Amino acid sequence: MTISTSLSRLLFTRSIIIALFFVFFLSLTPAARSADEFTDLICLADIKTKDICNVSFYRRFIKINFVRQGRSLKIDNNSILHWNYSDSSLRKRDLGLASRIGLIGLLFTKVVQNHIFTIVYNDEYGDRQSALLTFDDKQYVLPMKAALSDLSEIK
Repeated sequence: MTISTSLSRLLFTRSIIIALFFVFFLSLTPAARSADEFTDLICLADIKTKDICNVSFYRRFIKINFVRQGRSLKIDNNSILHWNYSDSSLRKRDLGLASRIGLIGLLFTKVVQNHIFTIVYNDEYGDRQSALLTFDDKQYVLPMKAALSDLSEIK
């Protein structure tokens, strides 16, 4: 056995021991709770225009990031007065079908389901504000209800 092969084996075993040490150390640290994040919603907050937003639910606050405007809104859970969930259906022209089959496709409509969360809160100045979160993806409904479950809901 040459010196170079024994040296490479020694370096390999040391690197494995160091890697195992880091894995063991990382397993001892408590895992941080990640935020529930919902993307591509339509939000109406602060100003009276609709915009695409991403909403993240943390333990102590809700953060609404407006994608196009480059700004965000932070709502503390203590400042939320109440929230409400409602859903509605809306008939729209099926433009996708019209683009596939032509002008006759404009005669057909499709039903779009809208899910709406209304969050009423006091801002940092004590003024009453509301934030509307609307989306059409049903898979967001139960996680949002779970994230808001500790707060009071109006039925």
